[in-house]
Amino acid sequence: MNGQLHKKRGYCVHNGDNDQPVLAVVATSAKEAKKIAYNSGEIIYGDTGWIYIRVYWRRDARVDDLPIGIVHNERVALLHGIYAYLGEYPCDVCGCSDAPVHCNNGQVLCDMCDIDANV
Repeated sequence: MNGQLHKKRGYCVHNGDNDQPVLAVVATSAKEAKKIAYNSGEIIYGDTGWIYIRVYWRRDARVDDLPIGIVHNERVALLHGIYAYLGEYPCDVCGCSDAPVHCNNGQVLCDMCDIDANV
């Protein structure tokens, strides 16, 4: 068996409803990520059940140092590439939390600070 078969990966899991939160999950497969989210009680699935829970593999996520399970710290999920951005989270440079932030070179930046850093 090669070592790549059970490699940990980062996933975003949600129920398909845009009003509900997206969970950051570390697992070895999409099915495992779905099971972790479903069993956690943190995902609201109501009458839709298991079938409507959606799992998206975040190919560029770097999760080798994270344990399998839900990543509750949004900043950690962002810095590890599970989340692409966070809405209303403080920027490392200006502290503004009115705009979405993303990760750039290990920093959590709003668009304005990211533009300034790249000029």
